[in-house]
Amino acid sequence: MNDSTSFAAQKARKPIRSRLNVRDLIFYTIAGALGLDTLGAAASYGGQALFWILLVGLTFFIPYQLLMAELGSAFPRAGGVYEWGKMSAGRFYAAIAAMLYWIANPLWIGGTMFVTIITSIKVLWFGHTDYLFGGNKTADVWITIAIAAVFIWSIMGAALLPISLSKRISTTGAAAKLLLIGLFVVLALIFFATGHAGGTHMSLRDLLPSSSLGIIVSAIIPVMIFKWQGFEVQVNVGDEVEDPQRTVPRSMFLTGGLAFLAYVIPIIVTIFALNKSQVSGSSSLLEAIANVTIILPASVALILKWLLVPLLIIALGASGSTWMVSANRAYAVAAKDHVAPQGLARFNPRTNTPTTAIIVSGIIATFAMILAVLINSFGAGTLQSLFTLVLGFTVSVNTMAYLFIFPNLLFLRYKRPETPRPYRVPGGMVGAWIVSILAMFYTFIVSYFLLFPTDDAIKSSGVSRLIYEVTQLSALGAIILLTIIFYLWGRAERRKETFAFSPEKQALEAQSQQTNTD
Repeated sequence: MNDSTSFAAQKARKPIRSRLNVRDLIFYTIAGALGLDTLGAAASYGGQALFWILLVGLTFFIPYQLLMAELGSAFPRAGGVYEWGKMSAGRFYAAIAAMLYWIANPLWIGGTMFVTIITSIKVLWFGHTDYLFGGNKTADVWITIAIAAVFIWSIMGAALLPISLSKRISTTGAAAKLLLIGLFVVLALIFFATGHAGGTHMSLRDLLPSSSLGIIVSAIIPVMIFKWQGFEVQVNVGDEVEDPQRTVPRSMFLTGGLAFLAYVIPIIVTIFALNKSQVSGSSSLLEAIANVTIILPASVALILKWLLVPLLIIALGASGSTWMVSANRAYAVAAKDHVAPQGLARFNPRTNTPTTAIIVSGIIATFAMILAVLINSFGAGTLQSLFTLVLGFTVSVNTMAYLFIFPNLLFLRYKRPETPRPYRVPGGMVGAWIVSILAMFYTFIVSYFLLFPTDDAIKSSGVSRLIYEVTQLSALGAIILLTIIFYLWGRAERRKETFAFSPEKQALEAQSQQTNTD
């Protein structure tokens, strides 16, 4: 059976439910992939941030979009990142990709995402990051854990909804993200026009790379790559998409253009509308918004700061739930194919959501969050050092998943040349090789230097090399071990299931029945 026939059969057997069209996928992808929690980190590198985001956008994001558009339209199915790997290089290869892709998301939600929420509450509502909830460290720990736990499990609850409802959450979250970015741009331009941005401003010379090579490869490029990743989030719900072979490429390119503007415009405004000290003091998008609210009457600025936090929670919560739907669906499909325990393969027949995988993700996110809070609160850490550790690990795990995803374009061009491709990367095989090499080049660079940063990056991170590398490598080792255990577990279940329906098993049962009759 060829791929087009298989897909048609899947479509014919599928129960009728709300389908995702181009507009739905644009908002779904913007909600999942447009990153707010690292936008300030990108802009904080000064004028060179514009250079790097443009360079990485042109030489990584565009090839990545072309690559994913072909794979997503040629092989549209649930759990796309797993299915492509299986067709390319077999189950174990696909199992590694699915595990890294899956587990990076609860670590992100229980890591940088909750840190962003807590930091925003402390800065916007209480004035500074050193504020202690409850007035002492112990109370601060418990209140932080409680806030983060509610946030995490609200995300999981949203992910458990049917796609007809979860897509509305994604639309709301995408609108909240664009509103926050638009609000900053408008306020910053008024801030500049009314003369509040006095002092030394960036010049064209400041747009050129100015950091050391160590900072560039260990800090700047990883943040830029992380910002451009995730726009394939829609391919894992290919079974929910209306005419995916045409819808996926269109939505991916439209989303890419919108994301490009949503990243580049606020960075340009930050660099040129604010002076140098104001740029360096805007380490997050909400902090940047807070810095320009002085143009507003004091009462209005106060109300706006209080409203920004729930708006951010909606935006990041929708982002998390969108990723939970996509990544957990991919891993549930992998589990159904016996590369992980069958318990993780359970789909709710009413909502068509991978219930068990989502709940397990919530447990992982909660555990990661509690561990991070305890280490940070009772060690010598700060919110900044905590953000550095979890951002480094989240980006490295997430990026390593693409080491097993990007090669699938070439693998499937050679192994399945007969498959109809509504969209092809331009330039034939030469074009396919070029986009694959560019995507893999950045992926290797980021993966290596996040695990083993240069001395310059370590000095600027606020943590020692020993703590950083032990944290990263021990957690990565645990993930690799878990992948192997789950793979062997799933294979054992497959063998048991195969034996249950084998002729040998049936012969033994018939012999046993005959013996009992005699």
